[in-house]
Amino acid sequence: MEIQERAEPLEARVGRPPWLCLLALAASVALMLPLDVVEASLGEAPRLAWCGLLWVAALSLPQSREGSARWSVGLGLGLCVLGLAAHLDRSRGASVEELWYIAWPSLLFAVLLGGAAARARTTDAAARHALLWLAFVPGAPLLSHALGIWGGASLPRWLEFLSELSPLRWLAASAVGEAPMPWLPLGVAVLLFSVAATAQATEGEGSA
Repeated sequence: MEIQERAEPLEARVGRPPWLCLLALAASVALMLPLDVVEASLGEAPRLAWCGLLWVAALSLPQSREGSARWSVGLGLGLCVLGLAAHLDRSRGASVEELWYIAWPSLLFAVLLGGAAARARTTDAAARHALLWLAFVPGAPLLSHALGIWGGASLPRWLEFLSELSPLRWLAASAVGEAPMPWLPLGVAVLLFSVAATAQATEGEGSA
């Protein structure tokens, strides 16, 4: 009986498989396949940037307490995929400097934002982290794209500035060679990580 009682919490911690990471893995592999439809869509754009965008989005997505933890498995798979994408881009003629310019921010975004999502799910800052993530990571770029590209409206300066803060926006811009140094997006990643890291663990997690 004592062995069974100790085994139950361990089984509960295993959780469900990280399906979102498996989906990101499948999408990343598809981006690196030598298919005509892929070549026509992406052209000479570095696959490293698009794979980095997929994995940063997957790892940074806020998680519920009952959801599967994506931190350890997702980060390991992401690093393998980014390495393969960099090797593919290098064989296609990309320079080491160009790939390094994309690689180091992608790694920092994945670690900081993924770590923030993993930590926030066990703290009282889960809702605050989710709101900050929605506003700074996907929200502002999607809103500016919808208003500017689809709606044809002139964007206010504050919305353009918020859009430039997004790590996802920076990775998308780096795919077409239009990305400046990523200091502002890295500041957003540090902000989300700090909010999650300094939050108090909710009751039950702290004593586990």
